[in-house]
Amino acid sequence: MAGSGDGWITLASGRVMWGRYGAAGMLLCHRGDDAIDRFLLARRAHWVHGGNGLWSVPGGAIDAEESPVEAALREFDEEIGAIPPGWRLAGIHEVVIEPGVWSYHTCCAFVDERPHYDATLSLESDEAQWWTIDELTDLPLFGPFEEALPDLLRILTAER
Repeated sequence: MAGSGDGWITLASGRVMWGRYGAAGMLLCHRGDDAIDRFLLARRAHWVHGGNGLWSVPGGAIDAEESPVEAALREFDEEIGAIPPGWRLAGIHEVVIEPGVWSYHTCCAFVDERPHYDATLSLESDEAQWWTIDELTDLPLFGPFEEALPDLLRILTAER
């Protein structure tokens, strides 16, 4: 079912973006008994915008009257499955592409569980995996996510 935010928008610069009201995604972090942080990323299907099998956060268009956190939660549920109960928001990283018109919001959250999502993935994601910080450096990452990653890690480590 298409949301009110689904659709392409052309910015004043001529750049074309998905999401009539911007877009949002969710980066989950789990600290295991071994005290190592792991982050959940999805390998984007080849057919989605910027897919090509690159790894990123699940996310998508923000609907009208929806906050970035609400959009990120909805998109995560649609693409990956339910976020474990008891999740805690650590912060939101916003990349403004055109002020007042289009931004991408990455919502960073902690979870106490580290579920496997193989059975609940949508067609937009080929797989979802938990990765350590060291493993992230070897993954082919979606460009905008890779650029934001240092800031996202700062948000998550500042809360520890």
